[in-house]
Amino acid sequence: MMTFRKISADCKGRLVTSYYTQELPDPEHDFRLEPDKVPDGDGARLTSYYTGRDSRAAWRPDMRQSIADVLGIDRFSPPQNEQLARLYEGRRADSGEPWSAHERKISAYDLTLAPHKSVTLAAEFASTPAESAAIWHAIDRAGDATMRYVARELGKARRGDGGKDGSQDGEVAWVSYRHTAARPTVEARDPGSDVTYLIDTPVGGDPHAHIHYTLFNAVVTDDGHVGSLDTKQLRSRVHEFGAFFQAVLADELRRIGIAQQYDAGEQATVISAVPQPISDFFSKGRRNVLKSAQDYATSQGLDWEDLSIEGKRRILSMSGLAARLDKDQDASDRDIWRRQADAMGWVDQSLMGKPIETGLNRHQRIEAAWQFAARHLEKEFETAAVIDHSKLRLYAARGLIATGINGGIRDIDEVVRMTERRGIDIRGEAVQLVCAVKGDRTRVTHNAQIRIEEELAMHVARAAQDRSGALDRTALDIAMQKSGLDFSSDHGQAQRKAVYVLGEGGAIASLSGVAGAGKTALLKPLVSAWRADTRHETGGRHVIGVANAWRQADALREAGIIETHALSPFLDRAERGEIALSRNTVIALDEVGQVGPRQMLRLLELQKASGMTLRFMGDREQAQSIEAGDALEIISRVLEKADKAELLSTVRQREERDRTIAALFRGEPPSREDLEAFQRKGKAANADTDAERDDDLRNRFHAEEVQRAIDMKRKDGTISLVSGDHDEVLAATARQYVERRDALRRDGKTISMSALTNQDAADLSRAVRKLLQERGEISRDERIVKAIDQRGEEYDMALAAGDRVRLYRRVYAVVDRKKITVGNNGDIVQVVRHTAEGVRLRRADGVETDVEWRRLADASSKRVLLGFGHALTVDSAQGITSDEHINAMPRGADLATGFTSYVAESRARGKTWTMISDAATFEAVRSKRALGDATKITSDDLWKHVASKMAHKPYKSLGMDLQHRRLEDRDKRVRELIVLGQRMETAEKQGRDLAQEARLTIRARQVERQSPRRLAEIDAQIRQLLKDVPVLMSDREQKLRRERAGYIVAPDRGARPSSKAPGM
Repeated sequence: MMTFRKISADCKGRLVTSYYTQELPDPEHDFRLEPDKVPDGDGARLTSYYTGRDSRAAWRPDMRQSIADVLGIDRFSPPQNEQLARLYEGRRADSGEPWSAHERKISAYDLTLAPHKSVTLAAEFASTPAESAAIWHAIDRAGDATMRYVARELGKARRGDGGKDGSQDGEVAWVSYRHTAARPTVEARDPGSDVTYLIDTPVGGDPHAHIHYTLFNAVVTDDGHVGSLDTKQLRSRVHEFGAFFQAVLADELRRIGIAQQYDAGEQATVISAVPQPISDFFSKGRRNVLKSAQDYATSQGLDWEDLSIEGKRRILSMSGLAARLDKDQDASDRDIWRRQADAMGWVDQSLMGKPIETGLNRHQRIEAAWQFAARHLEKEFETAAVIDHSKLRLYAARGLIATGINGGIRDIDEVVRMTERRGIDIRGEAVQLVCAVKGDRTRVTHNAQIRIEEELAMHVARAAQDRSGALDRTALDIAMQKSGLDFSSDHGQAQRKAVYVLGEGGAIASLSGVAGAGKTALLKPLVSAWRADTRHETGGRHVIGVANAWRQADALREAGIIETHALSPFLDRAERGEIALSRNTVIALDEVGQVGPRQMLRLLELQKASGMTLRFMGDREQAQSIEAGDALEIISRVLEKADKAELLSTVRQREERDRTIAALFRGEPPSREDLEAFQRKGKAANADTDAERDDDLRNRFHAEEVQRAIDMKRKDGTISLVSGDHDEVLAATARQYVERRDALRRDGKTISMSALTNQDAADLSRAVRKLLQERGEISRDERIVKAIDQRGEEYDMALAAGDRVRLYRRVYAVVDRKKITVGNNGDIVQVVRHTAEGVRLRRADGVETDVEWRRLADASSKRVLLGFGHALTVDSAQGITSDEHINAMPRGADLATGFTSYVAESRARGKTWTMISDAATFEAVRSKRALGDATKITSDDLWKHVASKMAHKPYKSLGMDLQHRRLEDRDKRVRELIVLGQRMETAEKQGRDLAQEARLTIRARQVERQSPRRLAEIDAQIRQLLKDVPVLMSDREQKLRRERAGYIVAPDRGARPSSKAPGM
């Protein structure tokens, strides 16, 4: 794997050098004076092992003299600490003068390469020093090859301001450092100042082989020009470089006879003989280091939480030693690692053997790598309609890990060309890739995605023309009057307009509403009006409520809808004919933003076959579909204003200030003038090298809105950076939840809590459970059950009376011989009691049911599908309303998006308490800074980082947009699709097959291009026959007409089955 970090030219070079050299002194030997020490060829790494200099700095082995001269490096002499310090400050190694006339803010890039943990352990626990050296030699050779690849791609001197005049190939230099252990950084809170510090632990780490390559930010061209690295591709291709390293490493290990296989994610090569449990044991990380320090403090009669930061730092520096047995007090880390491995059953044997061949020739290697890449690209396109072209290179390189990469970079190029030429299979359908350049990046989609999106657009346009199911205004007015709802306020008037749009619209109409706008409430008069409409059936219209999840669908019953379904099973059953659909049917689809184009197209095809009416409700600014593409965006583009309603005001929050904050988290659509103001131009645009790329200007605009919302919450005291380590942040958030729950409960009010991930929701729920159990609200009579969540994560779960648990699927039970629903995926129920046979659960409405364990069991693992339910993920929380809410981010805001933040910040009628880990936020800001940047990190820096993460909205791209760079071109294409959709509706009414007509038209145009001369001759002869015999068709004319028709309708032969052309 590869990671990278910038090094600031304003750094203190001595400190940066000390970090990389691990404070080792300068080398004892000067290779210029002691030629017998000069390493020869492949023996270089073995010599460095036996002389004990494997951790010291080493220049690029094949450094050219031209770059060495510019940097003041003597490439035949080992690096000295003083020289390195100067280089990291952007100065020549020999004289200390700047190496370029142009000031450098970044002096170098730290590119770190690391093998899988199994390779580290094989080197650490090798049976002989020679075998260890051979494995390290393989790592080094793979690293050197990878860096030469990086140099080829980034070693281009940018010309002009910020590179506006392009780039020119040149020479680059780097220095490498071999490190053997990981030293985790842990969080520690100072109780005196309530400030959280990050401490780099000097001991207690795990074996972790990795090599730092610091690539200097200088490129020397053949004409002597000195420029800076062209790092625009670095962020998008860093994983590709890491995959190339793994592929070369696999080849090197095969050469020394070490058997390998892929890791679980097929991203790295793993040494087969290293047991996975031992690899897992030596991947403990910071949590275990911290626990070791806390245990040591307890053993000494100290309370970890009350210790000063100095005391915590001292314990962290010695807890690794104190954790050892008395006889191991003087042992080194390596000795301890070895004893731990032996205790776990490590077998001391050589892993090397005869060289291993893959048994594949070049053609077979490329073919196998293409199959690997095609399989993984299919997975990418399941969730993204458009991907970066770099993904093709990434999966090509990963495919070559197993097949061998004897051809080096050329092999990657060949696999990519094959992928572009052949295409891939998606859901069993052969598709062709479509590539286009957007900005300075190449993006990729496929023709099946374009077809799906364009067919969806045409279906929407077609359905919108059908007004046969529209209600008249009088019926809607009567229904609104009977509903008892107040439509007199400004918000009520907006709701009235929405009722008119949904009632009077065509076969498809939509409502976009902010969270808490009362979308479900305004459905009540519509449902009443539809049921009173007896034009198609005497019993009125059949209204069905549908949503992505059962819980969301069942919520539509509040609007008077009796029949509800989750979308996926609804589509399956409707396509099988198990659910009767007709022109009398109305489908109310909620949370439409979570529905992808494929499912939406299936729904529109059902609409075409049945003539049913579709009504969509949702908000594109909340959680999006997991599936590739954006169905709601397509619908919004195609529908006319008369078929689109909006509710942009909310009635959920009681106070105006809370409504304003929620509105800022949602954001206003920026005008074109607003976006122009955020467009980077000139030098700034070209200088955007390796920063996080964001082509969507709306996010820069929205960041200012979120910053205003955060400023308001800071004044109100409803947002905080919580100090302490991870466990302390969880505990503080749990205390806030319980304290607010107690206060609200006295007034009959409720509180909810959401987190960004399933893991965070589980950790928060456990922290709350611990508090409630200490207070006696949860029994200590526990039953440990084997549990599993919807992701397949397995864990032991303690259940007791009083526990709140989350269901991960729809659960049924039998009460009085009647089958009832206990709850749906995402619902929270309370444990009343547990037995060996099952558990009694209480629903939110107070109904209690006995559920057998088998009804909760996962079919494959037999574990129960349950999780603790005091906190939900944000996606699960969408659709709930409570009096107060906690938006918890115990790992910081880095996984937040503008969508999740808006959902979390709009659940409450009252206050939303936003609690974010201070230490995680500080670490995120620190890690983005260049190494050695001494600029103080301020509170404003932390909040700016939080705002940027909570504002970022990763809108899903559309495949059909890739071919149209300008907005005007996209709009033109949508208008074309609307016309096609309208023609489809007209043709169907006339009994014509428009699709067959289109196919014949396309075939005719193809034939005209392929056989123009013969067709012209036939046409001329037919015209002459018509002139000579104007009434009767002769045998000759019939023969000619049949011949001409044969050109058009004859099927193609020998073509590879593929997706239909876009738009067809």
